[in-house]
Amino acid sequence: MTRGWITGLVFLAAGVAMGGQGILAAERDGAPNAARVRLLAKMPGPRPDDPKPAKTMAQQFAAIRAEYDAAEKTASAEAEKGKSGFESWKIYGKLMPDQAVFSRRMVDLAATEPNDPAARDALLWVIDKPGMAPAGPYSDEFTRAVLLLIRHHADDPEVARVGLGLDNLGSPARDMFLEGLYIRAKGHETKGLAMIALGQYLEMKAKAAAALRNAKGPAQTKMRTQTFDEGGKLVEKEFELPQEQLAWHLHLRMTDPEAVRSEARRLFDEVIKNYGDVPYVTRNYRELEALLKQPTPSWNGRPLTPEERKQGERMLAHKKTLADVAKAKIDEMENLVAGKPAPAIDGTGMDGKPLNLSDYRGRVVVLVFWGTWCGPCMQEVPHERELAERFKGRPFALIGVNCDPDKAAALKVMKEQGITWPNWNDGDPGEGPIVNTYHVRGYPDTFVIDARGVIRHQHLLGSGLDKAVDELIKEAETPVAGK
Repeated sequence: MTRGWITGLVFLAAGVAMGGQGILAAERDGAPNAARVRLLAKMPGPRPDDPKPAKTMAQQFAAIRAEYDAAEKTASAEAEKGKSGFESWKIYGKLMPDQAVFSRRMVDLAATEPNDPAARDALLWVIDKPGMAPAGPYSDEFTRAVLLLIRHHADDPEVARVGLGLDNLGSPARDMFLEGLYIRAKGHETKGLAMIALGQYLEMKAKAAAALRNAKGPAQTKMRTQTFDEGGKLVEKEFELPQEQLAWHLHLRMTDPEAVRSEARRLFDEVIKNYGDVPYVTRNYRELEALLKQPTPSWNGRPLTPEERKQGERMLAHKKTLADVAKAKIDEMENLVAGKPAPAIDGTGMDGKPLNLSDYRGRVVVLVFWGTWCGPCMQEVPHERELAERFKGRPFALIGVNCDPDKAAALKVMKEQGITWPNWNDGDPGEGPIVNTYHVRGYPDTFVIDARGVIRHQHLLGSGLDKAVDELIKEAETPVAGK
């Protein structure tokens, strides 16, 4: 027995170099199973019968995201080959990856280990889709992601940061997300971000509730949106509202707009008092920051030009605090609403001539904020030309606020597109003095100002804009009794 152990140990030592021969020799000489196990543990390299190591959640998340990004990149590349906007739209619609399917994979993955940091990232990927409609299959995954984030990551600043971009659409799931963050956030930064995100959302919700409660006639069951017809012309079409959206509208009609607006104002006041020092850093800011740190910053596979890099650096240099944003929101709530005078705009037009908003008193003014880099803005140009032509000779004016850093390039596009109405150039989008005065955060945006210089409508496009302008022009043309 002793001889067997000694011989076995000799062959075990030799087995490290001899591979399988060492195993056979050790077994032949009576080496016990424990020795064989130790030998296997010491042998270099994987063996055919080894189980493959499980991928970490971070690796699985990265793989799903890479699959989505590759599919989206292919769809975008193929769409660029389209000979018209209509053709590109059709190609992209056919090839674009299904958001609901990928979101379901992300949430299913995160649900296996919801406390994992990679689970948070997967759930944020689902939530961080401000333009996605709050209904249908995607809405189901959004709601699941909300519940997991609230339960496991509510005190994370990156989670609260996503809420800063969710004030463009309303839904029960967004209500739950923003209210849940506000309630469960504990840290100074997270609490401040959650508070201002909820305040912004409630301001939007108050406006929506007021519009629905003041609407005449039966409850709206349809929505109008721009799309292409079969011939490729951009037209407006009506669609039935999803049941989820109808239910949320019912909730809004039972909501007191003033109470909601009052709560938004209270939140902004508290932010200024207790959280004003927190930097206002959005998810887009974080992404731009990471992009510019790359050795060769690229966007959609194309390296940024020197001017684009400088523009990005300028945008990062404009740092704000939560106090800055809260004060701007209060100003917007109090002064940039229907019934308040439109803020003055005095300066020089892009043609080099003086251009002052007050000079258009006596006319209905549509003030359009736009940029040549903004696809939806450029889609509105044909309609804006029609609007200017339709009301020619009547008390009406269309005026633009161009938000392009390169004024010469913008002038070239204006000439090509037949934009003949007056325009100011406000420089970098989101940073110019006119944009900051009017608190514009999305493009295109519109303000409809009556003949007395009073704001009457905001954010209107398409047929809704046409109807509002037509009514205000008739109002301006109607003689006032006793005058």
